[in-house]
Amino acid sequence: MRCRYLAAWAGLAALYSREVRGGEQGDWAVTSLAVCASLTQLTLQRGEPPPSAVGHDATGMTPHKRVFPVAGGRFIYGQAPEACDVRELAATLSSLESDAAIAHFENALGGALAVPVLTVQEIAALCSDGGSKTANFTRKRGESGWEVETWEPTWFCFDGAPLSCARPPAFAGADAPQVLAALGYSPGEVLGLKQSRAVVPTLWYAWADEPPREPLSSPVPPSVTAAHNVPARDLELLKEGLE
Repeated sequence: MRCRYLAAWAGLAALYSREVRGGEQGDWAVTSLAVCASLTQLTLQRGEPPPSAVGHDATGMTPHKRVFPVAGGRFIYGQAPEACDVRELAATLSSLESDAAIAHFENALGGALAVPVLTVQEIAALCSDGGSKTANFTRKRGESGWEVETWEPTWFCFDGAPLSCARPPAFAGADAPQVLAALGYSPGEVLGLKQSRAVVPTLWYAWADEPPREPLSSPVPPSVTAAHNVPARDLELLKEGLE
């Protein structure tokens, strides 16, 4: 997730720079995952965090605005009034189911805010129908047959429109031939890089449109077609790349 935050931060920084500078000149920025992790924790940067917000037993920013364990191994987040005896409240909530614990905030604590803590699967189930105002999980099928579920946050907008995943993500390295061609490599050179494993195959064992093959050496021996089952057209491209 931090890599995604880092990419989002880079995009926002680029957009901000474009608006401020008003030109098309590029900028150079250096950052790291550590900086990105700090960026997502800005609420703790103004001073030392309270003891309740750090460590493996952290519950929340204050003893009253925190996560409370409830029956069945579940949790809720509640904002109890400061005058409330939080220890007594925690003891009461521990014996209640999630819905009853939330109702306790509403009925016994003057309508104080309380919401259930959901698992990732539960959130995905709630947001997979396209009607969520916070995030949508959309199932997509790529050209290679890989079926994925993309997360589209509705609160992240450009020009007033939510950011959407234009197409399903591809297998790792699947676009390497197209990238190499755009950089000026000939079809023969691309095939040579693939066969020598200088460019790693998709999913580390095979390209999507080719059977697994052993790496080829240079120069190409006469028996290479039979030894490696290389089609004649590919062999000519390979020779062209090695020359």
